[in-house]
Amino acid sequence: MNPTVPVTKPSAPRRAADNLAEFRLIPRIETFPAVVSFAQTAPGRVTLLAMFGLGLRYFLQNWISTLLMLSFLALITFMPEYRRFILAITPITIIIVQTYRDPLLLGLTLGVVAFGIFLYWCAMRWPKSRFGQRPIMFLLTGFAVLIFSACAAAPHTLTYSILWPVVGVVASYVWFIGYALIDRNSKPASDLTLELTAFRPLWGSMNTPFPKGAAYLRRIEARDSEQLAVVQLKALKLLTWAILLAVFFNLWNGFFHVYLRIPTSDHALTMSVQGTPVAWHLRWESLILAFFESILSISVMGHQIIAICRMAGFNALRNTYRPLSSTTISEFFNRFYYYFKELLVDFFFYPTFLRYWKGHRRLRMVFATFAAVFFGNTLFHFTRDWQIIRDVGLLRAFVNYQASLFYCFILATAVSISQLRKRGSKSNALVRGHILPALGVGLFYCLLNVFVTDERSYPFFEYLKYLASLFF
Repeated sequence: MNPTVPVTKPSAPRRAADNLAEFRLIPRIETFPAVVSFAQTAPGRVTLLAMFGLGLRYFLQNWISTLLMLSFLALITFMPEYRRFILAITPITIIIVQTYRDPLLLGLTLGVVAFGIFLYWCAMRWPKSRFGQRPIMFLLTGFAVLIFSACAAAPHTLTYSILWPVVGVVASYVWFIGYALIDRNSKPASDLTLELTAFRPLWGSMNTPFPKGAAYLRRIEARDSEQLAVVQLKALKLLTWAILLAVFFNLWNGFFHVYLRIPTSDHALTMSVQGTPVAWHLRWESLILAFFESILSISVMGHQIIAICRMAGFNALRNTYRPLSSTTISEFFNRFYYYFKELLVDFFFYPTFLRYWKGHRRLRMVFATFAAVFFGNTLFHFTRDWQIIRDVGLLRAFVNYQASLFYCFILATAVSISQLRKRGSKSNALVRGHILPALGVGLFYCLLNVFVTDERSYPFFEYLKYLASLFF
């Protein structure tokens, strides 16, 4: 006797949400066998490169830059066995092309790259030494000493004119070198090709390495022609997404900020500081728009970089992936800027979590979260903005950083609470289980973005005053 189990049909809103989640504006062409087979042939590869180049031209300055990028990608596509060697020499080529008109900058950049390789070799050569055991601590401490030394140099002296360019070059490479030092145990020292690739990759990067270090590249590298075809088809899709989002972003700015004349969040804050009245509804509108604009801008930037990385044969994860579906603060932090989150985790969270408060689970989690989201986040952005330290001095720059310090502290507190909360079974209801939590997360980040601005000279009280003006 076989009892019949009743089947519960999902509600109409739930079915609509599922259908919406399955909808694809761009078809999943990497799952079509005929397309994958065609992409493995010579005509298919040429077609794929041509379409990718046309899309890439939307973001690059001119056809020369586009063709230069395509030439490297074509070599990798048709000679995948030389992929690592080609990618290893491109950072040096890019450095020379970008800085050949400035011999000092060219020499300093090549020197920093050589010094990073030397540190990697030292960590491999003497793994039991103090440096070999804790290379990141030595790296960041040395960087801090360099900044202090540059601050101590008198302006308009030879020491000043040399140290600050060194600080600038090191600031753009320090986290790339750090990933090489973290990767020291993942591969024999003789394999330096991907280490050089990760220092200044062909696909470009911000101060945050995309996508992490050489050890990660080894794990996601395409191993055969079929995998390469699939990854390159995904690259074409992602670049298309980047173009669509960029076009939408331009239309967005034209409609809201030009046609409707809604000020940007930074402009509204500036007007408030200067005593210019800003209507209550405009303050809220500019803040909400800034939240979505930050997602659009980081998505376009990340999609473009990761698309080129995939075209080079590495199946890297997206930097931004559906952040608006996040139902917790920590989930949004992970989905919004994935590789920056990974940097904080790799350099600050794990070393702290594995070393301190092992007998106190909750305290251990909170302490490691603050080490990453508060201390690591602050250190990253403070050193990234080294020009401000150079122009106003170390003490004044730190005073001007109060709003960012407050931002990092509140974010670390919220992420810690989000991680420690005891959750029951997640509701499947569309409104209560998904929409309301997502709206709450969005509101939190909207309000927190009051303290995120390119202008760092305002007193901290002005930020609090502006936040209060949203409610009173």
